Amino acid sequence: MPQQRVSRPRANEDPAANAPVNGTERLGEHQDCSSAQGDAAGSTEPDPQPVSSDQISDHEDTVGDDRTDAAAPPDPAAPDTETAEADCDEDAATSDGSGDARLPLHRRLLGPAMPKGRTLAAALVVVLLVGVGGIAWWRLTALPAEAAFRYDGDVVTIEQLDQRIDALRALYGVEAPEDPAQADGFRRDVAKSVAVSEILDDAAEERQIVVADKQVQDTLDRYIEQQFGPGNRDAFVQALGNVGTSEPAVRDEIRRQLTVGELMQQVVGTITISDEDLRTAYDQRKDTLGTPERRSISNIVVASQQDAQAALDQLNAGAPVAEVAATWSLDASTKDKGGAIGEVARADLEQPVADAAFSVGSGQFFGPVQGRHGWNVGRVDSVSPFVPATFEQVADGLRSALQTERSLTVWRDWLGQQISDADVDYADAYRPADPDAAPTMDPAGPPAETEPPR
Repeated sequence: MPQQRVSRPRANEDPAANAPVNGTERLGEHQDCSSAQGDAAGSTEPDPQPVSSDQISDHEDTVGDDRTDAAAPPDPAAPDTETAEADCDEDAATSDGSGDARLPLHRRLLGPAMPKGRTLAAALVVVLLVGVGGIAWWRLTALPAEAAFRYDGDVVTIEQLDQRIDALRALYGVEAPEDPAQADGFRRDVAKSVAVSEILDDAAEERQIVVADKQVQDTLDRYIEQQFGPGNRDAFVQALGNVGTSEPAVRDEIRRQLTVGELMQQVVGTITISDEDLRTAYDQRKDTLGTPERRSISNIVVASQQDAQAALDQLNAGAPVAEVAATWSLDASTKDKGGAIGEVARADLEQPVADAAFSVGSGQFFGPVQGRHGWNVGRVDSVSPFVPATFEQVADGLRSALQTERSLTVWRDWLGQQISDADVDYADAYRPADPDAAPTMDPAGPPAETEPPR
């Protein structure tokens, strides 16, 4: 829905161009003092002239003074001519422009003098009108109740955001956390990710980046074959139904990802790594380059922390690992093998399990520690230490890694500027913690360790 725009109130036009009203000159023109003094007792003061919005803030400063004056009843013994004479004295002080600053501000705004009560009434009318105008402006610029965010005048509704999440769930297995606090953060992150993808859509359109339908179809076909097996499109369609999305929605998401990839190539350009930079990087990272430490591990997976502690107590009491695994483990693939999962590197395990298994020595037990599939206890059976690599062994891979790192730096800097310059207005429930920061992963892309639904 396009953003509605409201013209601000225009300032008054040049008063000198306006015709006189009831024989009294308009704002800014000098009155004849002798006429004012002679007719003060029976004259009728003109109505106040309109006040521009640019003058409102100055005028409101005087309302309190007028209210105080109006609250005091006039002295019946004082003739009206004194008021007229005082007004003329003030006008005389300003006839050459030198004494204008001594005039009360409402006199300079509203023109010729009037009874104090009428000044207060006029001031209140102005304030009320400004208040109404402010409310109208707020209503026209506030987000609709069904909006998740607005970008460049277009509203993305909560329903549209949910549809995008359904497409991401079909492709990458994205699921909202059950924990309320985590679910709140997930909702805000997704809103930002989708907002960023809208920004990138516009950037790609400006660069005239177009992804052919055949490229989208070929990518989808490869995805189906990899995830569901050759010729198993029916399983893919069933999976889409399970998450409430459609093949066209998935195609749109694939097209968006391919477009962002092409946009990134154009933004980043060609990254060159010199031999000197390559050698410097090797010297800085050689302690991490090479064959990583690997460990042979026997692992037992159980349903609860209490069961995990009970299994660990049996192991510490001397029970054979194979016996405890056969009794307790829920992992059918290793239960009958004594829990043996073979030789693994730290990166092969979930981080909590890896941290526990790689923090003890050979022959020692670890756990209980919770992973995605349950609670884990186990034993490190053997350790193969880290083997450093020579420069020649890692030069090609290191060069590629450096190119990727520098490409991401260029991309993130560019993307951060695009986000900062964009006009994105989030609803309170969808506003991310840092709306202007570049995301830590590709916009609307797959999170780590996710699988598509079946």
